[in-house]
Amino acid sequence: MDGQITSLIDALDTSNDQRSIRNALKSFSLACGFERFAYFEMTSKEISTINSFPLEWQHDYLRSQFARIDPVITMAKRLMQMFTWTAKDWPSRHLSSEEKRFRSMAKQYGLCSGVSIPVHGSYGSLLMLSLTSAQATNPTLGSAARAEQAVLYIHHRLRAIADSELMNCSLTLSSQEAVCLKWAAKGKYMREISLITNLQYRTVQFYLDNARKKLDATNLVEAVSIAKDKGII
Repeated sequence: MDGQITSLIDALDTSNDQRSIRNALKSFSLACGFERFAYFEMTSKEISTINSFPLEWQHDYLRSQFARIDPVITMAKRLMQMFTWTAKDWPSRHLSSEEKRFRSMAKQYGLCSGVSIPVHGSYGSLLMLSLTSAQATNPTLGSAARAEQAVLYIHHRLRAIADSELMNCSLTLSSQEAVCLKWAAKGKYMREISLITNLQYRTVQFYLDNARKKLDATNLVEAVSIAKDKGII
């Protein structure tokens, strides 16, 4: 697997969006003898993923919060090192209805065996790459340290791409949105911004709300923080 990991890292280095990262991971999983891949970033409150599973599986997995009962993730948290697994070794007795539904879906979508590489992320997060197959496999794993390096590289490439996309948000802000956001950054309230800019209160509110949405912020304070961090204002 070491040669395939080197090729993966090379491909990731030239990836400039999530689609190209997904394609690199798909090629990597096929080169290693697996049909699908799933990359996870998990914290205690949320989970994000890039994978090659059908959308139906992705939506149901996230909506049902299957990560809580996924035997592979449970094992990853316990071992925190590269490991192989097969579905036939998963516990089969005393299952809840939710666990039974997960097993049924796993079988339906071809999760028979695989290899998983968990890595500790920052602030208690878990990063993990899994390669899966609908058949029993016996892969040659190679260097665990090299595999963990690849997982960390995936994480950092995704972060770099996200930061780059966020910095480009300044190009999408209108001049009015940027001006109103800059006054908000100086501690001015919307009514004060309205007086300073000679705009209607609701117009200021409209521009600030647009800026917040474009920066993918949950509130105005976060929008100002993001804009400052990225040099937008």
